[in-house]
Amino acid sequence: MVSCKNCNNVFDESFGVCPKCGTVYVPDANPVAAEPQYMAFQNEAQMKEKAAGKKGSAGKKIAIIAVLIAVIIGAVLTIILVIAGSKNSQAVREQMSLGEKYMSDEDYDEAIIAFEKAIEIDPNNIDAYKKLAEAYKAVGNYTGSIRALRRGYERTGNGELKSLLDEYTLTFGLENSIKDAKVSENGSINGLTYTIYDNGVTVIDGNGYLPDTDKDNVIWKNKKVTEVYLKEGVSEIGRYAFRDCDTITSIHIPRSVTKIGEWAFNECDRLTSIEVDPDNNYYTSVDGVLYNKEKTTLEAYPSGRAGSYTLPYTVTDIMNWAFAGCKNLTYISVENGIEAFRSDDGVLYTKEYKALVAYPAARNGDAVYNINENVTEIRPHAFYKSSNLEVIVVPASVKNVMFHAFEGLTADQTIFLSGRKSVPYSWDSKWTYKCKAEIKTDDQTQESSDSYGYSDIGDYIPDYVY
Repeated sequence: MVSCKNCNNVFDESFGVCPKCGTVYVPDANPVAAEPQYMAFQNEAQMKEKAAGKKGSAGKKIAIIAVLIAVIIGAVLTIILVIAGSKNSQAVREQMSLGEKYMSDEDYDEAIIAFEKAIEIDPNNIDAYKKLAEAYKAVGNYTGSIRALRRGYERTGNGELKSLLDEYTLTFGLENSIKDAKVSENGSINGLTYTIYDNGVTVIDGNGYLPDTDKDNVIWKNKKVTEVYLKEGVSEIGRYAFRDCDTITSIHIPRSVTKIGEWAFNECDRLTSIEVDPDNNYYTSVDGVLYNKEKTTLEAYPSGRAGSYTLPYTVTDIMNWAFAGCKNLTYISVENGIEAFRSDDGVLYTKEYKALVAYPAARNGDAVYNINENVTEIRPHAFYKSSNLEVIVVPASVKNVMFHAFEGLTADQTIFLSGRKSVPYSWDSKWTYKCKAEIKTDDQTQESSDSYGYSDIGDYIPDYVY
């Protein structure tokens, strides 16, 4: 039987013609039987299947072997770590036992060595830091105690170490300062009590705040206060609270303080350190410099600090009074990566020279300082008591000079307004507050002050009476 190629009618090939449509039947030249053809396809598929099966089987074997190897390696490493950990634990126990023995024998120096070795082996051992602090305390080294606890807290974040750190910082830091001192004065202010010792150490205690005060009536000015400890419970430090206290060397701020007023520590000529409890949620200090908690705002630079200062890259804002009264500051640089500020030979500007922020009062530069010609604004207190300068040249690009920008300049100094015939009305009315410097303008606006030496300025620039 065959099938018609035209209409698919099945008929006996012996007819020669499809009885349905009349199509002539032509047999295939190389006919293949249906069953053998099907078997050929079936055999090919089976062969592919078997090949794939062999590959899959090999892959599974490799995967199983890899897993077994990983398990074996993991087990070996675990055993090694367990053995090492066991040895380390044993070594720590030995050092801790040794340290405690030395403590009981009152051999504190050797105890310190033993506890330090325990920490070296296991930097997360809480007890080792506690014992180390005790050993330092026993020999009267309160600073060592505080540093041991601070180190432990920074490494582990342990709350118990933090509590001990707070306690030691307040008690032993203060205790060390007043160890042999006598009380010379007791008093109160706004509900807070204060105790002044004969070495100048002052403790302010109670629940409440130091109020704003008149800058000419700060009660600490004539009391020869040196170190100031504000105890937990003091919530605010008011405006001008310690201003002009030129005997103060350090301020210690507790975690309870939530607000510090403007000019609180300015003009303290011997102040070199402002310390903040590390758990304070509003402020922090780095190397004695005061910032907000996030370290994005510079709050105050200690007035008595001498030398140079590098502004951290995190800072995006600077309080107007931050550098006012820093008579010994010689140079301000900035860390790499800072986005808001730049330093030009030690003078602090905003990033694109749009504003001059601070001129270091003790900068060792030329007698004549030419403000960058891109500057459009001079910030408050920018040249505060910059006594090393003879002439400050203000370019015509400056559109605004803010309040107290030249405060503290003396009569033998000059502010030259280059390219101007008068003082712009846009400048703050108090831009020369407490400034005795002579102010000069330029009648020859086509001239540049850079073309003349300082000795020539008075020859061609008319005096300007402000």
